[in-house]
Amino acid sequence: MATFKAEIYAHQKKADGTYNIKIRVTHKMKKKYIATPWFVSKEDLTRSLKLKNQIYIDMIDEVLRRYRDTCNRAGERLNDMTVEEIVELVTAKKETSFDLNFVEYTREYAEMLRLSGRVGTAANYDTAINSLVEYAGRENVSINEITVKFLNGWISWIQKRPTVGGRKKGDRAPSLYLSQIRAMHNRAKKEFNDEERGVIQIPYSPFSKIDIPKPKPTRKRALTMAQIRRIASIERPNVAINIRFNLARDVFMLSFMLIGMNAADLYDAPASAFDGERITYKRKKTRTRRADEALISVKVEPEAMPLVEKYRDPKGEKLFKFHRMYSESGNFNAALNKGLKQIGAILNIEDLEFYAARHSWATIANNKAGVDKYAVHEALNHVDPEMKVTDIYIEPDWSKNDQANRKVLDLLKIDPSPFKKPKRGNRLR
Repeated sequence: MATFKAEIYAHQKKADGTYNIKIRVTHKMKKKYIATPWFVSKEDLTRSLKLKNQIYIDMIDEVLRRYRDTCNRAGERLNDMTVEEIVELVTAKKETSFDLNFVEYTREYAEMLRLSGRVGTAANYDTAINSLVEYAGRENVSINEITVKFLNGWISWIQKRPTVGGRKKGDRAPSLYLSQIRAMHNRAKKEFNDEERGVIQIPYSPFSKIDIPKPKPTRKRALTMAQIRRIASIERPNVAINIRFNLARDVFMLSFMLIGMNAADLYDAPASAFDGERITYKRKKTRTRRADEALISVKVEPEAMPLVEKYRDPKGEKLFKFHRMYSESGNFNAALNKGLKQIGAILNIEDLEFYAARHSWATIANNKAGVDKYAVHEALNHVDPEMKVTDIYIEPDWSKNDQANRKVLDLLKIDPSPFKKPKRGNRLR
């Protein structure tokens, strides 16, 4: 019976200090050697030139398993074969062989998302694939290498990996990264497999056999009514150094009074979204995942109208002028959060961030204003998987959202005077 073993030979050291991993084939007391595509350095080896880098160990184990499986299928024919014929048997290229550079495939998809305007989603794929590349140590990672062992090794590596300042990745990183890579793996299977014709070029489903660590629930970011009132009333003199401070306050309150409208939607909203009474838009975060494209319409209440007018795009290219202040929505959101950190420091609100407006509206609506959970769910434009089919047949009734929002604003009694445009002599510079 033929045997296979990975070997590293000191006398075959390359000029660049690397060694090629060879597979030693032994059959009928004769030996032959098969070169692999992998070259390793001293850091990957023990003193006795044995592999210690688990990534290479896993890849070589997969090759040895494939060679042994090929020999097992040959059965008794092996008895009549020479070692040279064994090498030819296990290295023969199969006509149906398929390979795909998973890194390149993912990067191309991320770029397509970016060009279609889904910058945030593209960034998530970039972050995940960059982590995988750093773990593998190279840009070319075959989809055939995405195995259970590979993924479990990556998870362990992510959890132990220090970041700037010696801090470890958050517990959400493995879940977020693996979710993106799983989505890409499933996309590749859908694209390259044809089950109806029996063409299965990517047969493995490694993600079904691994346990992706679940992140701890995120802390609640809802604010109290008193804190919302204090944010609404806080302001600094209208000088250039405080533009970000006052902008953060204004846009936070605008989001709150528009039932948690996201920064990306405020940034992208077209001029046609506002008819003088209502803002009707498709929520960017979920529009590609829903049949109705996440359409929602919010009535602009009197308290919010000064802010809508204050930040209207003077040229009418978009609803608001935020795109004239920041090059893209990610920069806009970052600026808001920096301003909110300043506000939080003054008001003693720890880690205040923009998304707290949406959380706070929902919590106050349910816990203080008596709005039931289903109405809150509807107002936030969430989707109920159990009601998807029914929702197709029901015309949306935005008046229920309006009533819920009015209850919240009546309860808070927000003074809109700080939101109004400054007089000409006291304008922001």
